[in-house]
Amino acid sequence: MTSKDFAILETMHDRRHMLADPVRQLLEHKLDRAVVVFCEDIEPTLVTLNTRLRYRVSDTPPRSAIITQQPMEGMVGQCLSLQTVRGLACLGLTEAASISLPRRDSAAPDRLVVEAILFQPESARRDRLTQQLARRSLRLVHSADIDIDPSPDRFRK
Repeated sequence: MTSKDFAILETMHDRRHMLADPVRQLLEHKLDRAVVVFCEDIEPTLVTLNTRLRYRVSDTPPRSAIITQQPMEGMVGQCLSLQTVRGLACLGLTEAASISLPRRDSAAPDRLVVEAILFQPESARRDRLTQQLARRSLRLVHSADIDIDPSPDRFRK
C-alpha cells in the first residue's frame, strides 16, 4: 500500500479503543501485513485509496464502489469508506484476491472478493505522465532559411 494509505490506517488504529470492534481487528491485520511502496511502484491491480472497483460479498451480486477515507454525503451507494469493514477490507487487496470479513457475532464470516479494478489513481497518474512525455517532441524555433544574426543595416530605413 502507499505510505499515505498506511499513515491513514495507523491514525485510524490509534483512535479506535474498542478491542472487540471488527474494524479494529481488521486494521491490526492490515497494519501487521502491510508492505509500503512508493506511489510510482504500486501495481495497477492493487486497491488504494480512491480506487474504483467491482467487488462481491459471499453469494451476493457484484457491486462497484470507490474506496474513500470518510463517508461521502450525496454519493450513497457509490462509496465504501475505510470506516466500514468492507471498505477497509478492500484496501491493499489485488484483483481476484479475497478476505474473510470479521463479524461481531459468532456466525460464519462473509468472504469479500475484489473482482476488478475499474480505476486506480496511481496508475492513472502514471499513464497521464507517460502520455505527456510521449507528446513532447522537438519544436522548430527558427527556420534554417532565416539568417539568425541579421546585419543591422537590414532593419534601417
